[in-house]
Amino acid sequence: MSNDAPASDGGSFLPTILTANPVDATEGVTTKDDLCNHLIQAAAVETQTIPMYLYALYSIGGQGHSRWDPGMGAQRLIRSIVIEEMLHLCLVRNILVALGFGDKVKFYDEDFLPDYPEYMLHRHPPLLLRLSRCDRALVRKVFMEFERPHPAKGEGAPPRKGQYSTIGEFYKSICAGLEKLNDQYGEALWNGNRPDLQYTAAYWNKDGGGDTLLVEDLKTAHQALKMIIDQGEGAEQINPSVPIDPLNPRPGLDELPHYTKFQRIADGIEPIGPTWKVPTDPKGAQYIDDKAATSINKLFNAAYCYVLHLIDVLYTTPSTDVVRGKRSKRYGYERQFVSAMQGLLANIAEIMVATPFKTGPLADRKLQIAPTFEYVKLPSKDKKQHLIKLCDEAIPHFPQLGGDNSVRWLLDKMPDI
Repeated sequence: MSNDAPASDGGSFLPTILTANPVDATEGVTTKDDLCNHLIQAAAVETQTIPMYLYALYSIGGQGHSRWDPGMGAQRLIRSIVIEEMLHLCLVRNILVALGFGDKVKFYDEDFLPDYPEYMLHRHPPLLLRLSRCDRALVRKVFMEFERPHPAKGEGAPPRKGQYSTIGEFYKSICAGLEKLNDQYGEALWNGNRPDLQYTAAYWNKDGGGDTLLVEDLKTAHQALKMIIDQGEGAEQINPSVPIDPLNPRPGLDELPHYTKFQRIADGIEPIGPTWKVPTDPKGAQYIDDKAATSINKLFNAAYCYVLHLIDVLYTTPSTDVVRGKRSKRYGYERQFVSAMQGLLANIAEIMVATPFKTGPLADRKLQIAPTFEYVKLPSKDKKQHLIKLCDEAIPHFPQLGGDNSVRWLLDKMPDI
């Protein structure tokens, strides 16, 4: 990416993770520090996709109480992509843990979270990422470009120093660096591995493929990276389908990579359907004139940060923590993380997008409330009670948050981490 942003993009929106820890594509990965930095930024790349894709997903008219129920068309495809991006995020972190770098990254960190609009990490020429209502133009111009396996036609100019052209090129640099360092250090490269801290047992995706993987050596690290690359960009352009189980492919059990899934939406093969009129790149400060919007957006952002913190806690809780006669905290965190994604974030967002702004400039534009995916500082303790407090403050404006099987009901069952 370049600091020379197009004027129409409003200036330079470079992610902090890149400006604070630059990489040099001309040198690649030559040291352990290079490898750690590249892997942390690989996790940041995956993190950039999640709010952007979720925002588009939430903007599509819902079917049923939860947007994670089986749907049709674009909604179902985007949902499958989001879950696979979460898988990729955890696979990258598993590699970090296997290399002894597990304590070098936190997902719940203000400098790690994307702040839209911002440029995509490691893509030349620059691609500005937005939170925007789902339509075919957004899918083609942003989502497909994000997942593009090769530079678009006419974009053959080499990237500047410190840049990569595509995600694939970036991941190939990581693969090459892993091989080089593995040759240099041998088994000692993996001496810091904590298999008991890796995420290896979880339900992932009924609409897509892949699964968590225990990373132990160069071979398993390559398998994890191959899964990420194949699911995102496609193994090859001639035959763009990829196995549902990338490590144990079987004839006929295939799915489409993210690039091709988005292409089907952009081409109109998979219909988007009706969408809510939500703002582009909203910020909580824009909601200040609307008490209801402010209350539920505070709840959403706190829940979003809580989910990221829950993943961090999961990665510091060993799978060997089982005490006879007691439940495993680690097992609970693994299941509660999925429940938080499905039951908290999706349900809060669905309530938001179905509600118009009542007062303020956004009401004048007849827009619907939408989550801003902003970093908020959670209290050092009693995080669960903080979320419950925010939910109780929003319930007078949004009674749907309360009752049986509701957001409020689920919050009571979340861990106080």
